[in-house]
Amino acid sequence: MKQVVSIAFAQENKNYDEIVEFNGERVRLTQYAVGFDFELTESLIKKYDGICDVICISGVPPRIKTKNGILEHPGSQKLKSLTKVTPLVDGQLLKDIYIPWAFRQYYLRNKNPLKNKKVGMYTGTLQKVLVEVIEELEGNLCLADPYFFLRLPYNLHSNKALEKFLKMLFPVMGRMKFKQSSLAAFKLEDQKIFKCLKEFFKSEVFVGNEGTIQIIDMEHLKGKTIVLDFMGTLMKEKLSKAGVKDCITCMPKVVKGRYVNFSVLQALMQAFQEDSLSAEDILWWVDELDLKVEHHKFIEEKSNDDVSKFAFIIHPLGKDYIFKHPLLKSLRPAKKHLGPILEKALTYTPGFYYGNIKGIKSESNGKSVEGLIYTVSDTPKMLLEQNPEKIYKKLVDLCKEAQRQHAGIIGLGAFTKIVGDAGISVEQRSPIPVTTGNSLSACSTLWAAKFAVGKLDLVEKVDKVWQGRVMVIGATGAIGSVSAKVLASRWKELVLVAPRAYKLLELKEEIQAIAPECKITVSTNPDKEIDECDLVITTTSARGKRILDISLVKPGCVICDVSRPFDISEDDASTRPDVMVIASGEVQLPGVVKSNVDLGLEGNIVYACLAETALLAMDGKLESFTLGRNISYEKVLEIDRMAKVHGVRLSAIMGHNGFISDDEFALCKTHALNKRNEDG
Repeated sequence: MKQVVSIAFAQENKNYDEIVEFNGERVRLTQYAVGFDFELTESLIKKYDGICDVICISGVPPRIKTKNGILEHPGSQKLKSLTKVTPLVDGQLLKDIYIPWAFRQYYLRNKNPLKNKKVGMYTGTLQKVLVEVIEELEGNLCLADPYFFLRLPYNLHSNKALEKFLKMLFPVMGRMKFKQSSLAAFKLEDQKIFKCLKEFFKSEVFVGNEGTIQIIDMEHLKGKTIVLDFMGTLMKEKLSKAGVKDCITCMPKVVKGRYVNFSVLQALMQAFQEDSLSAEDILWWVDELDLKVEHHKFIEEKSNDDVSKFAFIIHPLGKDYIFKHPLLKSLRPAKKHLGPILEKALTYTPGFYYGNIKGIKSESNGKSVEGLIYTVSDTPKMLLEQNPEKIYKKLVDLCKEAQRQHAGIIGLGAFTKIVGDAGISVEQRSPIPVTTGNSLSACSTLWAAKFAVGKLDLVEKVDKVWQGRVMVIGATGAIGSVSAKVLASRWKELVLVAPRAYKLLELKEEIQAIAPECKITVSTNPDKEIDECDLVITTTSARGKRILDISLVKPGCVICDVSRPFDISEDDASTRPDVMVIASGEVQLPGVVKSNVDLGLEGNIVYACLAETALLAMDGKLESFTLGRNISYEKVLEIDRMAKVHGVRLSAIMGHNGFISDDEFALCKTHALNKRNEDG
């Protein structure tokens, strides 16, 4: 059995000798907590050299990389050079590679809550890699190194200032002894003497390592966030007792039954290979163990009404919609003349709060959420004709306002998610996660199409595959491409339609790999193939322009119109009573939903893109779920699962004039069969 001996230099009374499981094997892990006893540490290293597989040491000053070279305390150098047979590690290689990456990924994934916040580091010297990352994430640094090491009454505020301080510190550090009494305690009462502590204690986030936190006074951490390299069970209890709000720790539990620090984990990795660990080896282990940052909440944040908030941005879908604004309703009689003038004039106005949606409640976890609805006054035409940067600014300003109103996520509706790079730039500048809602829009499209085709019952189904032909117009767009991928496995034939031929060929190749049994045709003109299609999905940004000749559509065909404004006009739809034109993207939210905004829908029915934002809030998955013009197939499946769990479902099928009844489906089927008989 392999044995690892751990020497915890800065700890006391944490001795143990036990068998742990790592990498599928049992390993003997022996720890000695020596309480800053240098001589005892020396004797233990010499005792186990050549006896155990790996020795690891924690709590001693690390090697520090600076622009002027490597700095290391002579005492640390001496201890690490004592072994002649057994490898000795201190966890520094693992920390240097893993911590900056993990820390950065966590904060970027969570919309960088460090940005513009005061971040207090007890010592940037001992965690220099994090200093660079926090600067990159735009945190306002307050480094207490002068006080920590030398009791000097000032703080540092940048990596550059830290570099200068290290040049001064190194000659002094070489003469400092390894003992707890030489390190600062950070007591609240000390700020009366050291004014620098007053500034330091005002930090919103504190960053340290477990060794440092063990020896300081924790009173100043009450209600604050702390970031640690590692947090064991006892430390977790101490932080909770001290009233810490939450702790972000870079080291998860990877050894069954016990948290281990970085030096122990690196030693365990080293025990499983003969050569010294390299950077490539560390990368392999990080991936193999699936190392991730953990967020431990000690104090749950709840609003007074225990309702989580999300936000959503809408806009008028045409000139006529402008007059739905309460201040412009009186001008409706003159909308024909004023519409074009107002459409352009309103592009110079900022976005604003429009209203709310309340009463949304998950059927699974009972969580209540409230939607804050914001709007910009730009029509689709104006959104697409203006410089995207101008629109980005409007949208980002609303994102910032939503954050001030405690919204945890914001969704982009209709053409706000089409502008420029389809939400990516807005997300990068927003202080809260952003989603376009296109994953659930794709889902609801497929729900509606399946329901309508089944209701008409004109297409045979064999082994769960419709024995007919489906067309996707706008197939290379975000919703179109992912819908086509799903439909290919459920229909015998698929027609892909989009204006750019090369993109169609690329998509065809991609889908053929997913569904090799499906016959796939591509075209830049829907009219050439539409006469044999049983289902047509339209998802374009044509802004109401005619995209197909409805007179050519096959009798009994279902046209599922995802676009807003609609691709199929009400006038065109009325000429073909034998064709079922349905609207897609509308879903029903769970709960007793009440709204004071006019979305053009009824009751608890909302657009799917809004519902996705609400759904993510109900699930507590506050992340930028759907962005850009490529929707992940896996994301669609995940949002479909989420919808079923929380009770978000397809509303009654709607057309241009509201709900479509069973009688209307039956009448359409009758017209279709008669038309087919006539065409014989």
